[in-house]
Amino acid sequence: MEEIDPATVIAEPSVSSREKNSHQHKTSVQSTAEPVRVALCDLNPTIRCGLEHILNADPDIEIVLTAASLDEVIKNADSLDIDVIEIDIDDGKKAGLDLLSELRERIPDAKIMIFTDCLDSEKIVGAIEMGVEAFQCKQEAEADEIISAIHTVHNGGKALAPCVTEALMNHMQSTQNKKQTPSQLSSREHEVLELIGTGKTNSDIADNLYISIRTVKFHVSSILNKLNVKNRTQAALWLL
Repeated sequence: MEEIDPATVIAEPSVSSREKNSHQHKTSVQSTAEPVRVALCDLNPTIRCGLEHILNADPDIEIVLTAASLDEVIKNADSLDIDVIEIDIDDGKKAGLDLLSELRERIPDAKIMIFTDCLDSEKIVGAIEMGVEAFQCKQEAEADEIISAIHTVHNGGKALAPCVTEALMNHMQSTQNKKQTPSQLSSREHEVLELIGTGKTNSDIADNLYISIRTVKFHVSSILNKLNVKNRTQAALWLL
C-alpha cells in the first residue's frame, strides 16, 4: 500500500471550528453597520431606566443620551450626533410643545418619537402638526413595538399608536365643516395620496408614478391645501 506523507494531508476543519469561523464572520459583518443613535428623555427615572433596558437589548441601537427634560436635550444638541429622540412632552412644564418646536429647530435631522400617556388630545394633535415621526402610548406599547417604531422612523416611516390615530380622527371630524372632501382631488392627487398613506417618501412616489420630485411636491402641497390639513400624516388619515 502506498504510504501517505502526513505533510500533504489537509485536515478538514471540525464542526466547532467552522461554527467559530462563521460566528466571527457574522460578528465582523454586524460590526460594520451603523447603529441607530437614540436620545431618551423622560421626567420619570424609572421610565428612563426601563427604556434603557429595552433598547440595550437591540445591538442595532445605541443610546447616546438620557435626560430628564427637553431643556437638557437641547443643551446637549450641538455636541451629539442623534438619529432618533424618544421623549415625553409632558415633562411638568406648560411649554412642552414650545420646547418641542425648539428641539426640531436645533436638531432638524433627528426623528422625533413621542412616548407619553396619550391622555391629552390637544397635545397629540399639536405634536403631530409639528411633524413628529412617531407617537407611542406608555400604557399600551410593548417592548418590541418601541424598538420597531425606532427603526421605522429611522428608515423614513411613521409609527402612530392606535389611540393617537383615534385622537387625530376625532379632531378632524370635529372640524369637518372646514374641510373640502377627497372627491375634489384630481386622479393624480388620489394616486399620490394613496402612496402617502403607505408611508412612501416624495422620492418613492416619483419613482412609482414616473414623475419628477418637484411635481410630487406640487401635488402634495395641493392635497394638503384641498384637504385643509397641515401635514402628510393628517392627509393619510383620510384613507382610513
